[in-house]
Amino acid sequence: MEKAGEHTVNQPQDVLQGDRREFEALLKDYDTALLTTRGEDGHFHTRPMAVAKKHKSGSVLWFATWADTRKVQDLEVDPHCSLAFHASEGSATYLSVSGMAEIIRDQRTIHDLWEPGWKPWFPKGPGEQDIVLLRFIPEHAEYVHPAGGKLKVLFSTARALVTKQRPEVAPKKELDLH
Repeated sequence: MEKAGEHTVNQPQDVLQGDRREFEALLKDYDTALLTTRGEDGHFHTRPMAVAKKHKSGSVLWFATWADTRKVQDLEVDPHCSLAFHASEGSATYLSVSGMAEIIRDQRTIHDLWEPGWKPWFPKGPGEQDIVLLRFIPEHAEYVHPAGGKLKVLFSTARALVTKQRPEVAPKKELDLH
């Protein structure tokens, strides 16, 4: 019997329960995320963002940007956003993470999290006046991580063409993070 306030979500057969350790291990491989926000116009807007290497975890991710950008304007109106990660053509693994972003203007935090790789965007360094940080708090993750990588996926797809059956790719996994 369910207690008040609890509910059960039926997952589709092709979706498995994710594992926090597996998710965190996969996340460490990515340096760039595609950040998607919803603009005041109702449209989704996506752009690549360098993930800060310091304090990178499945609990919080950090990004640096200019204060006067569209993404900051979008997040001031609606802090709900998502991140997508995909390594390369040679990988069949991907991560999709939804959550909330907070705009951080605190100079001490900017200095503490400063990364040399941000220098091309902010030539004056962490003292640049218009830098803000985006503190992303993940709430839900979805990912696919096929054992055997892309080669196994390609083989399974080719076999499916011959046998006229669905390819046996890795199942999607979902994980609530809050």
